Amino acid sequence: MRVAVIGGGALGSLFAARLTPRAAVWLLSGWPAHQAAIRQAGLRLTHPDGRVETVSVRVAAPEAAPALWADLALILVKSPQTEAAAHKAARSLKADGLALTLQNGLGNLETIAAVLGEDRAAQGVTAQGATILAPGSIYHAGAGPTWLAAPAGLRPAVAEIAGLFNAAGFETALADNLTEMVWGKLVVNAGINALTAILGRPNGFLAEDESARALMREAAQEAAAVAQAQDIGLPFNYPPAHVEQVARATAPNISSMLADVRRRVPTEVAVINGAVVRAGRRLGVPTPVNNTLLRLVQAIEAGYADTINP
Repeated sequence: MRVAVIGGGALGSLFAARLTPRAAVWLLSGWPAHQAAIRQAGLRLTHPDGRVETVSVRVAAPEAAPALWADLALILVKSPQTEAAAHKAARSLKADGLALTLQNGLGNLETIAAVLGEDRAAQGVTAQGATILAPGSIYHAGAGPTWLAAPAGLRPAVAEIAGLFNAAGFETALADNLTEMVWGKLVVNAGINALTAILGRPNGFLAEDESARALMREAAQEAAAVAQAQDIGLPFNYPPAHVEQVARATAPNISSMLADVRRRVPTEVAVINGAVVRAGRRLGVPTPVNNTLLRLVQAIEAGYADTINP
């Protein structure tokens, strides 16, 4: 299979590294320093057990990659970049190629389908966690299952992708209805990501500090209440306990939102906590903790221009 991984962040780099021995892969990254480091010395991948591996990943700027070449465009950019990534996928994919999003939050599939068409867009969720250590170097912070939606018309193509992911060591299964999984991940992200970005601490801090733990659990419970109001089940029984367990299991991980704040780039808070707040408002479900987290992260983003570099 020919795969264009669109997005050279931590997760995109992780998937590119693990897929490269089993597929023809191009990592499409707009980060020049990352490109240069990978070309010079390969992509350095530190596994959760501390083992270090260097993978010779082909990398290019999106506009320099082969056109009309890929069977699969794996979209792993941040949500503000989704529409642009869909257009890059359109350039990279063969006429019968498929774009797959494993992004956080709500609304990414619809954005991609608007560009490529519903028959060329698919969605999944993944519990894989990764952190950028430096240009050309990533840390695989935690493994977890990946679920891919498999509607009838796309099932053979999605099943082939799931087979590739499993061969690469990503535990992957098909789901006829992905809504529960999407909301399950949203509940976890709503509890963890914004808080880590505001506090500037890795995931594990939220489980260890009493005040942070209470806020994390309350934000997750609000998101779960919004899901319940829509008759959406979740893939776990008690959201507060589950989000705390995830924070402990991924203790060293730097969340993508904290990484964005550290780099002073737009975050995904609007499609995570913001999505919870908007749905709660529509359904009459109070979401005060998520609303506060949303506003605090937005305030941090608004202050980027005033940040003084040391």
